[in-house]
Amino acid sequence: MKKEFHIINVGNSLLTNYQREIKNSASHADNEYWRNMIDDVKFMEDIYQFLSSNPEKNSAELNTFLKVVRGKVPSNVEVYLSGTNTYSNEICLRTIAEFLKKQSYRIYDNPTFPAYFVEAQFYDDRYARDEFAKGVAEMLDRFIYLVLKKKEEGYDVYINPTGGLKAHVIACALAGFLTGCKVYYMNEEFKEVVFLPELFYLPKGREVDLLKLLSDKVPRSGSEYNKLKSNYTDEIDRLNLYGLIEVEKDENGRDYRIRITNRGLHFLNLTGG
Repeated sequence: MKKEFHIINVGNSLLTNYQREIKNSASHADNEYWRNMIDDVKFMEDIYQFLSSNPEKNSAELNTFLKVVRGKVPSNVEVYLSGTNTYSNEICLRTIAEFLKKQSYRIYDNPTFPAYFVEAQFYDDRYARDEFAKGVAEMLDRFIYLVLKKKEEGYDVYINPTGGLKAHVIACALAGFLTGCKVYYMNEEFKEVVFLPELFYLPKGREVDLLKLLSDKVPRSGSEYNKLKSNYTDEIDRLNLYGLIEVEKDENGRDYRIRITNRGLHFLNLTGG
């Protein structure tokens, strides 16, 4: 089996579900409260047992991850957990990491990024916002580095942006799209994991030539389409896959017309094509 590397953005769903169970309404932004709780051995044992009792139900992150790796050998799967520098999130990170380690998955030391709440307690709002924005950029940069490194080492790389703050979810997913990873997601209303389509690709060479030919936005069909298909077979397949062109089918399911999409036009505009 080929080795897998999963980057998982961790939110506070575990803690939220646990609080609902024990009727605790403490705010996740109350860093001092959760700092005390993380040192409470009984509390940490209780939340671990809560997670272990039904991991897919009690953690949004594990709900997706465990479905994707079902039937695979845990020792061949490496997991990189990412979260924020808050004690509430640290509780979730530690608990999920402990659970996965006991299932024989290899877990990397988790990084944390600014979540605004901590910085806002001690500094002015502008500094807190700037640190948060810088943290999002650092997250994106780190994930891209890790993905490319692991791909070079021959891993299948997956990104799970299900949990966390919205800005971190966006950065996590973007890292996957920019590097061509398998990005998977599961909303609490879904019954199955959704693998998101390839949403980003930089055309090159003859692909750019084809986009320029179609940039007048006039659809090509009939003999014009057939000529393009014979000259640009591979390029059409790739550009269609990434949504830069659209190949339309007739009522019998046969390809018959091609046109450039708004995404393809945007790329040309960005590059001066």
